[in-house]
Amino acid sequence: MRVPQFIGLIGALIATIALIPAVASAQQPIDPPILPPDRCFDCWWPVMPVASLDRFEAEMDVTDGLLVSRYRLELSNPHEGLAEGRIVVPVPAGSSVTDLVLSGGPETLEGRVLDADEAQRLYDEIVRRLIDPALLRSLGDDLYEVRAFPVPAGEERAVSFTVTSPLVALDEQVLLEIPWARMSPRPAAAAVSIDIDVPWAVRSVLAPGLNLDVDRESAGELTASWESSAGWAATSNLRVYVAGGEGLIDTRALAYRERGEDGFFALLFAPVLEIDEAVARDLVLVLDTSGSMEGEKIEQARDAAAYVLERLGEDDHFAVVSFSRSIRVFGDGLEDSDRANAAIDYVDGLDAAGGTNIADALDTAFELLDGERPSTVIFLTDGLPTVGVQHTDTILDLASGAAPDRAQLFAFGVGNDVDTVLLDALATRFVGTSHYVTPDERIDAEVGRLYERVSTPVLTDVEIEIDGGEVEALAPRAIAGLFAGQQALLTGRYAEPGPMSVVVRGNSFDGPEVFEYSIDLPERETSEPAVAQLWAQRRVANLLTEVRIEGPRDSLIEEIVELATRFGIVTPYTSYLAEEPELALASDDALTAFSERAAAAPSSGADAVAGAADLEELRDGAFEGDADAAATVRQLGARSYYLIDGAWTRDGYRPELDVTPVTVGSAAFAALVEAEPEIASAAALGGRVITLAADGTWVELSWPDAESGEVVVFELPQHTNGTDPVTSIAVSDPPATQQLNAQPAANRDQTVANLEGDDGAPWVAILAGLAALALGAGAAVRIARR
Repeated sequence: MRVPQFIGLIGALIATIALIPAVASAQQPIDPPILPPDRCFDCWWPVMPVASLDRFEAEMDVTDGLLVSRYRLELSNPHEGLAEGRIVVPVPAGSSVTDLVLSGGPETLEGRVLDADEAQRLYDEIVRRLIDPALLRSLGDDLYEVRAFPVPAGEERAVSFTVTSPLVALDEQVLLEIPWARMSPRPAAAAVSIDIDVPWAVRSVLAPGLNLDVDRESAGELTASWESSAGWAATSNLRVYVAGGEGLIDTRALAYRERGEDGFFALLFAPVLEIDEAVARDLVLVLDTSGSMEGEKIEQARDAAAYVLERLGEDDHFAVVSFSRSIRVFGDGLEDSDRANAAIDYVDGLDAAGGTNIADALDTAFELLDGERPSTVIFLTDGLPTVGVQHTDTILDLASGAAPDRAQLFAFGVGNDVDTVLLDALATRFVGTSHYVTPDERIDAEVGRLYERVSTPVLTDVEIEIDGGEVEALAPRAIAGLFAGQQALLTGRYAEPGPMSVVVRGNSFDGPEVFEYSIDLPERETSEPAVAQLWAQRRVANLLTEVRIEGPRDSLIEEIVELATRFGIVTPYTSYLAEEPELALASDDALTAFSERAAAAPSSGADAVAGAADLEELRDGAFEGDADAAATVRQLGARSYYLIDGAWTRDGYRPELDVTPVTVGSAAFAALVEAEPEIASAAALGGRVITLAADGTWVELSWPDAESGEVVVFELPQHTNGTDPVTSIAVSDPPATQQLNAQPAANRDQTVANLEGDDGAPWVAILAGLAALALGAGAAVRIARR
């Protein structure tokens, strides 16, 4: 090789090497470093892709003064190259974090609790990169950061660690919280198990908005669990109230009230766990023995009857009425509880044959009751009335004429051929509940679950009076009884903050009882938005039941549509909210859609049973939404946002209204949040968001695009009402926004591929280096040819 050729090649290499410091300085530093990122030959992104957080699990142990939580975070990498597992988890102040474990291979893993300055830097970096808009929500607790590398393409990893926190009981109540709505990234699914072992009697366990499964072992020892359903989104934190109490009945209150509108409240009544002597009552079992019950149904009905009869109180009286075409009664009417075994033998001999005479069966059952004691009817049928009176209103009138004033009815519909309208009407008329046993469920199990709840009455013939607050729209409309170990919830709305007096009257074993409670309703309280959802679900269930029984009325339909739209309640009648979310913005069209569906709704069949079961869940507060609606409906506080034309649009907006565009991270956005901090939560939905500002004007929040990508850092105001404090925001790297727009926040692809903003600098340097190398090589070739 000639000297000029050698000099040319050396010059090209020097030109390339000289660019390496520029490449290194252009890259945003990762602190702490995660090794070995420079060995990732198949990673094509300038910023390491972030692994998805598929599931969050928590095992919580509650003891006197201490909460030990074992967190498990399941990650996956849907990208083509390696990904980094990076999770930021808020933990309670003063917590210790230990036992960090990575499952799945010899990867690098680091975890640390961040101090305030480091937490702020991390927060700004995450928001700047638009990795997860969830962090627009405040992170007021201590932050724990877990970083795991690498997560290979198409593979899964799991990170586990233990959080130990001090737990202080105030008035024998503790609050357990998991801030998964403020994690980064937010989990796509979750499961929680709670083991409680405290030295005081736990009367109630309440998680507003979630249906906890609670299993009690002793007064202070119990377990609770919950698992997310399909389509769940982590838009609000888990908050679990574990409370004791004093006296025969203890009452606690939760409230939620936004600025400028009536508030919502929930009263939780918690009777004693056990009583020496229950209120004596009269109970009538009414069993359908028509031909359609033949086979496994009649066998399970016999088992259900035996379960109830074996658990009668010593002073209870009972009767068994069986019906098909004709009506039969065990014994001479109401019998003493010591005749229960003979009644079980009688039930075992029942055969299934004939038609279904519901009217005469109910008339006979109620005539057996004299009304001198609290009365309960458990009515079980698998079919429509085919003999005797068959019209729903006439059956109701006959039953009402025969029933004593103190009668309560629990209806069970078995299979899909039942008259759901009739059963719902009976339960409503006699202040009970209706339950539906689908073909894949057991009759005896469902009846047993109900009877366990109502087997030990503490207070019967309950009347509740509320003075103060200008209270209205109570849901449920009435609570017939309070039972040992079973909490009851009464929700409603209030117009005036301040003191409210609650008086509970009823009959206990010792005779008439009166309980008085004083409650203070807040002027503004936004820490418990699930209270509003609890009320809305129960209220809609009441109204829908009324429509099913009495037919649609304009006033009923208008209120149902308004509540369903505002609170995103998707039922068979309001499924248009998920199927055609734009109807949420057109009230007339929504009214038409609801009316058509209500008119076409059947009273029997699989669809009718499914709809009635949904109403049952709404009434019980166990309704967790429709899985299909998760992609188009989001609940924030007491408001719903619908994904319409690529924008998350708040209920109440109308297309003809003026909208002011505001860029997230701008000075105008900072002013909006200063006036209404909840604006930050709305912006966290990502992409474009249409919402209402504090001054009553509508604004469209947009994450920056490529033309307005400057970084704007500012301080958000601190909440003063006990909700999450808000910290600073920094925004840039606009092209990533376009990747986030079309996806739900909880399931967003977290890859950021920026070639134009700050993160594009390394690519510019690399391309420049390659160009220099090519020029140098070309010069060397030309020299060689000379």
